[in-house]
Amino acid sequence: MSQNLRKIPYLPALDGVRAIAVLLVVWSHFPYVSDSAISMSIWKAGQALRVGYFGVDLFFVLSGFLITRILLSELERTGAICYRNFFVKRVLRIFPIYYLCVAVFAVCFVWNRDLLLSLLSYTFNWYKPFHVEPIALEHTWSLSVEEQFYLLWPPLLAVLPGRLRGVTTAVVVPAASIAIALVISASFEGSLAANIIYMSTATRMISLSLGAYLAVVESARGSSETWRSVSVLVAGTVVLLLDNVARGVHLIAPGGFYWSFALFGYAMVSCGTVATLIFSDGKAVAFVKDVLILKPIRYIGKISYGLYLYHLLILFLLNIAPYQTEGVGTSLWRLAVAAVLTFVVAHLSYRYIELPLLGLKGSLTLKQAPATV
Repeated sequence: MSQNLRKIPYLPALDGVRAIAVLLVVWSHFPYVSDSAISMSIWKAGQALRVGYFGVDLFFVLSGFLITRILLSELERTGAICYRNFFVKRVLRIFPIYYLCVAVFAVCFVWNRDLLLSLLSYTFNWYKPFHVEPIALEHTWSLSVEEQFYLLWPPLLAVLPGRLRGVTTAVVVPAASIAIALVISASFEGSLAANIIYMSTATRMISLSLGAYLAVVESARGSSETWRSVSVLVAGTVVLLLDNVARGVHLIAPGGFYWSFALFGYAMVSCGTVATLIFSDGKAVAFVKDVLILKPIRYIGKISYGLYLYHLLILFLLNIAPYQTEGVGTSLWRLAVAAVLTFVVAHLSYRYIELPLLGLKGSLTLKQAPATV
């Protein structure tokens, strides 16, 4: 029987990263308070910095890292991946409150068969680019990407030779994603191409695969030099700056070609950020980690899935979603009600729906024997 199998270390700072990611997304969607210069300035800063884009991309990199490290550990421990166990765990974690939100949406908003079918089948990321009208669950395109990743990645990783995992996740898949993005840019009108690139699983594999690469590095070497992580973060920032400058001086159109490079930039920034937190122990990084593991921040990270799902639905129900308050903002009390409701509903959801269902994992998954040598 194999000896000294590596145990997956728990990284509490990543709960804090989830918290930051979801708060960035919420920041980008919440309206400003009418007649409040401070509130409007905060809202404008979020829009200018595109904080929502960073938040979503952080989630993708984290997902690629966390899912891949689980799968690699299982391969190391048992020599195979139990797809039943993997999907049972994902279903218990993802499906219940997602379909609860779909049910609320179907009852409270306009009935549209094709839209509902795309939501029910986790193919909304392919429906949304062709139907730009804002809806209360439009942010769930990212969950469609995640589910498609869960279907594709385990069998691909299982057959990928160990010696090729690093180059595949760090180079081959991201390069293929960029190439696909460029083909889409050349094939569709600018805004449509941009939406397809932004929401398609094939292009979002840039971030998911770079996150997976971090898991491959952790599994193979256990650590990486700090300068590598920081250089990726800096390089991603440079790509985003150059892409925005090129768009500003009309060297590149604000459509598909812009987003082909922008997604790569966001992915590098997110990957460099997560890698620095995983592999680095310098004083500055240690301070950041100490902040990220503060109990309130970690708890926001734990309920981040609910916060992400519920917040826009609540904003639409209160008629203060971004598209409903554009140019006018909302009242302070409506904003406060929305914020409180979002956190209360996410807390109750986590406590009384998500945790109890996650407790069923043990009874619904199969026991696996360790690999033998």
